[in-house]
Amino acid sequence: GLTNGSGRYISAAPGAEAKYRSASGTSSLFSSSSQLFPPSRLRYNRSDIMPSGRSRLLEDFRNNRFPNLQLRDLIGHIVEFSQDQHGSRFIQQKLERATPAERQMVFNEILQAAYQLMTDVFGNYVIQKFFEFGSLDQKLALATRIRGHVLPLALQMYGCRVIQKALESISSDQQSEMVKELDGHVLKCVKDQNGNHVVQKCIECVQPQSLQFIIDAFKGQVFVLSTHPYGCRVIQRILEHCTAEQTLPILEELHQHTEQLVQDQYGNYVIQHVLEHGRPEDKSKIVSEIRGKVLALSQHKFASNVVEKCVTHASRAERALLIDEVCCQNDGPHSALYTMMKDQYANYVVQKMIDMAEPAQRKIIMHKIRPHITTLRKYTYGKHILAKLEKYYLKNSPDLGPIGGPPNGML
Repeated sequence: GLTNGSGRYISAAPGAEAKYRSASGTSSLFSSSSQLFPPSRLRYNRSDIMPSGRSRLLEDFRNNRFPNLQLRDLIGHIVEFSQDQHGSRFIQQKLERATPAERQMVFNEILQAAYQLMTDVFGNYVIQKFFEFGSLDQKLALATRIRGHVLPLALQMYGCRVIQKALESISSDQQSEMVKELDGHVLKCVKDQNGNHVVQKCIECVQPQSLQFIIDAFKGQVFVLSTHPYGCRVIQRILEHCTAEQTLPILEELHQHTEQLVQDQYGNYVIQHVLEHGRPEDKSKIVSEIRGKVLALSQHKFASNVVEKCVTHASRAERALLIDEVCCQNDGPHSALYTMMKDQYANYVVQKMIDMAEPAQRKIIMHKIRPHITTLRKYTYGKHILAKLEKYYLKNSPDLGPIGGPPNGML
């Protein structure tokens, strides 16, 4: 090779000299201006906007060029980071363990853009974090920013989450102030895919006396709301959380429409809720509506679930009457019990009756089913009943007597 005058050998290949010069020049791979090492924090400027529309700081953070970034490094960039998927997650994680001073630094920037962040796909989570981890003053300041905007926020996809988190985190006086803004707009919120969650959260978190306006708005609307995909949830929350005085008019309206509600794809859930959690007198009213119609309602896709709940939650006397209704009829190919056993919905009611019956009544059901064993094998749903039968015969065979059926004695 050739020497370059300093005694160092260099390759004679074309262009090698240029390569050598660049290697020894100021833009060496390991120089301070290299992109392998992030520029010093002072080098970032808010006016540095990249082609992506992001600041250089956010761009470098997203490309993992700033591995040890801290909240204090984001001064002037908090709002931008909050509205970025990765930036928002970073701030949320840091806020959980941040010092009060760091939280305040972040808060000072987000407060100015609070409403904008509340309705942002990623920003709303940063606001929620302050309702969770912020100081009382910070929560109060954010609640003040919400004031006058509760309705539009409740109806907005991300704002509704902020309102829900706020209701969980603020004092009862602030809660009452907040929910007042929904007065006059209750039904609109209940029927809205976002607003209904806010109304449910109000009912769960706020003192019932502050919610009378919701009860008043439901007057004459209980049937319509119970048959609505969102309204049925709100009715259930009222039954769970409101006072007896408030739930009474709701229940009275429900009882006027039991037969229609049990057959409705949403209303049946409201009736099931009353059967599971209601007062004995309300359960009895529902059971008395079902009596006399057990066969027809058990064959119905939605009502069959209600009949099951009646069998489960009725009093012992009521349960015996419901079971008797399908067992006491004359045997034969068209008996109610036989029809139910091979039906895609009613077979579940029969199974529930077998499970819930008193031993003496269970014995009657079993003996009624026995002649149909061979036929039941042919039906998809009949097989469920056979499995249930087998379970009880194995458990209590001496008590129930021989099962009969096929000569080999197997089910």
